[in-house]
Amino acid sequence: MAKLELEGFSDLDSAFAHIAQIPGPVKEKALQAMANVAAPQIKRSGESMGVREPEGQVHILDVIKLSKPKTNDSGGYLDINFSGTRTRGNTKTRNAEIAFVNEYGKRGQEARPFIGTAMNQYAEKIAEAGADVLWDYIEREFEK
Repeated sequence: MAKLELEGFSDLDSAFAHIAQIPGPVKEKALQAMANVAAPQIKRSGESMGVREPEGQVHILDVIKLSKPKTNDSGGYLDINFSGTRTRGNTKTRNAEIAFVNEYGKRGQEARPFIGTAMNQYAEKIAEAGADVLWDYIEREFEK
């Protein structure tokens, strides 16, 4: 009967344990990289769906702001916000509300899901940006 011997599993187990403990700053850098890819795609998607109104100097697509990355047990997140307000007559409306109504619609106004469309259409590109950061970290750790 042939005897099969496997070696190196303790090293592999150690490597997986180390990878599972990616530091918060590395996760934050990955989230930031992903948001840096997503934000211009959201703007482009909004432009193509006619979210931009011709009137007004500053539009919601011009005030996309990225929050500080926040890490948690499942990885983390970073909010993409539409900062500021718009005034028409005596009515002041938050740009975030305008973005929400465009994304989901309301009675009498069909949805123009520019955020969801961009996130779905460019999901692979967005994920790659974060994966590149994580992969760089992993490669540096294994060189030690």
